[in-house]
Amino acid sequence: MDPQASSDLPMPQPSLGLDHVVIFVEDLQRASEDYGALGFEVVPGGVHAGGLTHNALIPFADSTYLELLAPTTRWKVAALRLPGLRRLSRVVFRSSPSLRRAVRRVRSGEGLVDFAMACSPLAAAVEVLGDSQHVEGPMPGGRVRPDGEQVAWQVAFPDAPVLPFLIEDITPRALRVPPAKTHPCGATGIHAVSIATGSFDRTVALYKTLLGREPFETVAPIPRSLAVEFRLGATQLRVLAPMGANQVLRAHLARRGEGLYNLILRADRSSNLDPARAHGAQITLARS
Repeated sequence: MDPQASSDLPMPQPSLGLDHVVIFVEDLQRASEDYGALGFEVVPGGVHAGGLTHNALIPFADSTYLELLAPTTRWKVAALRLPGLRRLSRVVFRSSPSLRRAVRRVRSGEGLVDFAMACSPLAAAVEVLGDSQHVEGPMPGGRVRPDGEQVAWQVAFPDAPVLPFLIEDITPRALRVPPAKTHPCGATGIHAVSIATGSFDRTVALYKTLLGREPFETVAPIPRSLAVEFRLGATQLRVLAPMGANQVLRAHLARRGEGLYNLILRADRSSNLDPARAHGAQITLARS
């Protein structure tokens, strides 16, 4: 086969699935204990490449998981929240979606800060988004587990904070994601992820481009708001936007900016988790 001809072949359509949701916490040990008290089995994850952050994981039966992400030392949080550094970062990190996301996670405070979609091949998804988004990546990532095992992946970060970052494993996924646990709270997986936006049409268009499908109309869970949902396997991705004097979403956008709003976990019972014990994350258990 002519090498030039093979290079001109169209990129295969990427397969996409929800991988995990990121919850930023300031103290990993305390957060792990608090989530344990909420009825979750928490597994130590390890230290990320570069040593700036470490994590713990809450794995579910549907192969998704929650990631408790924290800085390795508390002074890093304080440093990133300095007003002078905040102004400087707007210039320094302007062309780097990954660095802007990292800083935004810290400045937003504890709570739901990001989510990832597993993607293969990753380069194909980057190409799909290329006309509508500046995407940084694919770029290498990794961490060292507590048992010394090296885990490696590659990631890509779209410019828009309403979109997830994309991840593709290099080492087997089983090294990165521990086996599913039976959680005393009854949670078995992620049912729905809600994304708050101030630009409804643009955000919906971005998801249509990334996922290659049309959304479904849905009843807005918050009065005076717009809503659609995209179905990704057993998970729903809901896009929400305030309409008129919707103070709930507008207050959230003013405080945390566009991005994750809340999370619904599939479970054998229904309840709302205490946001203080959940470190600012709005999480609901819904009977499946």
